Amino acid sequence: MAGLLDNFTFLSVLSRLLLAAVAGGIVGYGRSKKSQAAGLRTYIICCVGATLATLLAFYQYEMLTGPWNLGDSFKFDASRYSAAVISGIGFLAAGSIVRATHQQIAGLTTAIGLFVVVCMGIAIGVGFYSVVICTILILLFVLEGMYYFESAFKRRTRNLTLLVRFESVLDLDRITGIIREKGAEIREYEIEPEKKGEDRSAVIGVKLPKANPSHSTLLSSVAELDCVTSVQELIS
Repeated sequence: MAGLLDNFTFLSVLSRLLLAAVAGGIVGYGRSKKSQAAGLRTYIICCVGATLATLLAFYQYEMLTGPWNLGDSFKFDASRYSAAVISGIGFLAAGSIVRATHQQIAGLTTAIGLFVVVCMGIAIGVGFYSVVICTILILLFVLEGMYYFESAFKRRTRNLTLLVRFESVLDLDRITGIIREKGAEIREYEIEPEKKGEDRSAVIGVKLPKANPSHSTLLSSVAELDCVTSVQELIS
């Protein structure tokens, strides 16, 4: 059966395209559940498209060395198809990276996920099935399993970013003052543009002291100020 799928036949072509759809769907389903811009259909299409491009390279090589028989003087580089696919996905992946609100960057995981899925499609196209299975397992672990570990780690690190909403710009000194009283170091802060009918807000980068690296303690201290209307930790 393995030898049959390795040969360039209609059955092997169909099997590779279906495997590409399944592989892309497995990864895309998890992203779709998280309401990401690139979801189930996007991942499936990218993976199938990459497999199709690789199969086209194989088909053209078979025809050039067989029925078309252009002779030894004609040189054909099948790897250019794969190179073009990888270059093309770079534009699509770059378009998914956006600067969200409050100094946050969104779409990095989506971009690199599309890149990996396209590489999986190329691997399926050349019949490298074992590496595809290993890649799917690793991707599922990283995208689904490590998500919770990463969030927990970020909540325990000494560096954090606060989004503080307050009544007036003059209140910013009180806010930074209470942060310093808790032994924390203010690395940077940026006052966001004023919006009509809304409280002023600022994004403050803080480094907690080793003696008391509690995020909740600092958040509570800032929230207790009468000039502060809300405070939250930004986790990208």
